[in-house]
Amino acid sequence: MVVPTIALQDQWWEEAAAFFGVPLDDINIITGRLRIVQGTINIAVLNTAARLTPSWDEQSMMLVIDECHKAASPKFSSILSLPARYRMGLSATPERPYDEGLRTLLIPSLGEVIYQYSYGDALRDGVIVPFDLNNVVFELEEDTRLAYEKLTRSIAKAISQYGADSSEAIRLYLRRAQILNSSPARVKLALRLASKNRGRRILIFHENVEACTVIDEVLRTAGIRSGLYHSGLSGRSRTETLSNFRKGEIEALVTCRALDEGFNVPETEVGIIAASTATRRQRIQRLGRVLRPASGKDRAAVYTLLATGPEMARLKSEEEELEGVANVTWSRA
Repeated sequence: MVVPTIALQDQWWEEAAAFFGVPLDDINIITGRLRIVQGTINIAVLNTAARLTPSWDEQSMMLVIDECHKAASPKFSSILSLPARYRMGLSATPERPYDEGLRTLLIPSLGEVIYQYSYGDALRDGVIVPFDLNNVVFELEEDTRLAYEKLTRSIAKAISQYGADSSEAIRLYLRRAQILNSSPARVKLALRLASKNRGRRILIFHENVEACTVIDEVLRTAGIRSGLYHSGLSGRSRTETLSNFRKGEIEALVTCRALDEGFNVPETEVGIIAASTATRRQRIQRLGRVLRPASGKDRAAVYTLLATGPEMARLKSEEEELEGVANVTWSRA
């Protein structure tokens, strides 16, 4: 079993032991020693799996890659060549937005997509709870709006001169996204929505560590029990914060991208997406953090803050896809 992060490694370790009814010690966690134990479950993170030298009987091995889209990157693609009789990849979003990795690497190694599972399927099966998507439109500050519009014109010029995939166009896209996500209005609105939902378990997403820190500090000042979770914090701090959130000792958990992929926090009742990237993958992953069922949870709500035409277009498309599945509302801040 290959997973992208240590957090997911720990989660698979615990879940596999419970599912198969075996002690944790019977499952081998592959460390820097690169030791494989045949006849049992072996779990490794991508960085470790990419360093493995095959020394096992191919016929006795099944390779399972969780979040398999990551294995199509140049850094980890060697994992796809590990010898195994059976192979399976798991991903909510196997398509890679910036290359042909699904077609050229994942499908040749793992096989064609054999099963797909929609939000409608998940809702029918009780894998997710009924949910409301609240899209909240706000106005950018004038200086932010002017900078955004200027960069949009520069992007159009760069595309016409050098192409959409040129280094200059990509640099400008990244700069524009940074300016858009750094709007102070996003922080203010996230704080207002958190206060509105006091008494419920809230997960707040942003793209900026500094903004997350500000949100956390202001929530605490307002008397809302809040915790901060991002990759820059120690492992112990992250574990304690997540545990406190699950136990209800923390009302609001503020995070950047550390909880985007795969990790379970089903106790979340309200998600506030204050800032995000344009990728469909991140959107699906963040919704997944909020919609999973938990004891006493019968419905979930997700607020998404938006200020530009492209953001609105993506959410309008999502609304069409989820017709009959989610209750979608639009409002102005």
